[in-house]
Amino acid sequence: MKIFLAIVLAFVIVDILIVVYVVYRRYRHKIPKKVIDETKESWKKIIRQNDHKHAIMDADNLLDHTLTKIGLKGNLGTKLKKSPKLFSNINDIWAAHKIRNNIAHQIGYKVNEKTYKKSMLAFKQAFKDLKIF
Repeated sequence: MKIFLAIVLAFVIVDILIVVYVVYRRYRHKIPKKVIDETKESWKKIIRQNDHKHAIMDADNLLDHTLTKIGLKGNLGTKLKKSPKLFSNINDIWAAHKIRNNIAHQIGYKVNEKTYKKSMLAFKQAFKDLKIF
């Protein structure tokens, strides 16, 4: 009887380990080294820009592109809804994305230095959370 219980217990433990491994593989978003390198280079170009509006739009676009490369589909808003646990600052990323939308859709929208810095810090933290920086 003890042998039977030991065998059943061993199978249960193995099953649990298999489930944990499958869940880990499914929700782990590995970014290829090539994408990491491209993202870093693009980020360097973005932060060198003098135009705050374009820098925010480009940073937003870069985050969207990076999330596409790890397998998320849809526009950036959809991707953020699908993956809030990837980011430590999801609300800040949403705020930065909304700034980007305001730039894109409102004629004459102004971006002050504080808004620019806050948005860019949110995007930078997003890339840190993705293990790019």
